[in-house]
Amino acid sequence: MPSTLWAAGTDPVDPDDRWPAPIVSRAVTEFCAPGGRVLLVPWPAPATRGPLTVMAPDTAAALTAVDRLDRTARIESGVSGSVRANELVLASLLVLNSDPVAAADRVVELADARLSEGGLLVVLSRCHHSDDGVLSDPAGAIVAAAQAADLLYLQHIIAAPLHGDTVTGPDAPVAPARHTVAHIDLLLFLRPESVPAFQR
Repeated sequence: MPSTLWAAGTDPVDPDDRWPAPIVSRAVTEFCAPGGRVLLVPWPAPATRGPLTVMAPDTAAALTAVDRLDRTARIESGVSGSVRANELVLASLLVLNSDPVAAADRVVELADARLSEGGLLVVLSRCHHSDDGVLSDPAGAIVAAAQAADLLYLQHIIAAPLHGDTVTGPDAPVAPARHTVAHIDLLLFLRPESVPAFQR
């Protein structure tokens, strides 16, 4: 059970927005010092055309928001590498995935390759309904992938729009009756710093 609730504005969160502004701003402010490097890992990965990366408008807006918070923002394009230079990696799995396990594995793999020692990975996710009404929660797959990469699971945060002390949910569908998802999960992981080998 998450122990922390973040207010994410007062309006329902747009289900198509991979980078909700109040959540991105709070995560960057809480988990990365001014001047730090922040890497955004969207899913699915942005398209590339030669040396250019074609990104969605919500991703471009998130990069601008991070830069305005006096951090250096970059986007992960999916090209493999082993540079670990980012103090914070924000990964978004908010878009509905047909295979949440594969998506979690790939996002964690990309983040792990770019995260500095002592750095933090924050994964944004939410539950989704399948076409036949089954509620799917990717949190378990994310935690398993991160722990398999030797990242330490620190915290599960819930972010929800609040009006006073009431969560503001989207309008419930008329039919069929089903659970309405009104919050976003933030899963926080740490890359531990290396322990120097014992010297004789």
